[in-house]
Amino acid sequence: MYNSILIPIDLEHVEMFPRAVAVAKQLFGDQGGTIHSLYVDQNKVHSIAFTQMNNDLAKEMRQEIKKRVADVFESNVPEEMRGMCHIRNGVVYDEILEEEQRLKPDVILIAAGRPGVTSYLLGSNAEKVLRHARSSVFVIRDSKIW
Repeated sequence: MYNSILIPIDLEHVEMFPRAVAVAKQLFGDQGGTIHSLYVDQNKVHSIAFTQMNNDLAKEMRQEIKKRVADVFESNVPEEMRGMCHIRNGVVYDEILEEEQRLKPDVILIAAGRPGVTSYLLGSNAEKVLRHARSSVFVIRDSKIW
């Protein structure tokens, strides 16, 4: 069984997080373990509007994201299993792989939708994490196309 699991949080597909936590509990078995989470804010990387935004508004947006991530983490992960829950800025797969290097989890549980046409051209974050992670990676499928 496993002792430490990293589950990235995607606020656009927050319904996948409880499913990932349920899988983590199964992977821990009776011995329990620690669930760590990471949310990657891509606003600064992918949005020109964010760089032109009023500082107060940007700060307010970051606070709201922090609150939402904490709410998702705390409402789904039992207290005795809670590890670290980080928020970072950057490219999703890069930040997940960096977090993996820091935490050294046994497993990364990452959600992914069914592949669509765009994923053949661009690839998905789950695919890039799967190819480059040193830990085992389990992909939890959503029935929807992302």
